[in-house]
Amino acid sequence: MPSNAYRGSDVTRCWAGFASLGAGLVHAAVIREHWSEWAAYGVFFAVVAAGQLGWGLAALARDRAPFPRTVAAANLAVVALWGVTRTAGLPFGPDAGSPEAVGAADLGAVALQAVIVIALAAGNLGVLGVPRASKAGLLAGLAGGALVVGLITTPALAGTPAGAHAHPHGAGPGHVESAGHHPG
Repeated sequence: MPSNAYRGSDVTRCWAGFASLGAGLVHAAVIREHWSEWAAYGVFFAVVAAGQLGWGLAALARDRAPFPRTVAAANLAVVALWGVTRTAGLPFGPDAGSPEAVGAADLGAVALQAVIVIALAAGNLGVLGVPRASKAGLLAGLAGGALVVGLITTPALAGTPAGAHAHPHGAGPGHVESAGHHPG
């Protein structure tokens, strides 16, 4: 391959890496909230966040996505578990059998995990329309991926407790309550 041509899988690997970073950030933002419900929930979210952040960095730093099948399967498993928690509830824990409400943060994380799986599948199957791209094509693909992930991640993070309380409570003159926060 000429030095100025890039594989389509470079773009899909980077999209998966960006999406993994976004999903990891969303999961990291809800660790404290879940830890306060039950320590095992907090540990689960910490492990998922660390895995997604670490893998996202590794995918962006390497020529090939590390362990693509394992990463795709793990993200599908987390999405499936999310589906169970929203329809039937977990069979264990403090709220066993009680479905949770769907929120912006979890919809964002699920969307990002879907991007990870689809991008990895597209990269591995070579289904990206152009197998080789110029540097400009690669940069356009990367910028598009970063934009899409940013557009999903930003509202998802805003839907977390960390996003709702991005300032100290009662921050003094000019303090404006965040949307959805009702002083009690």
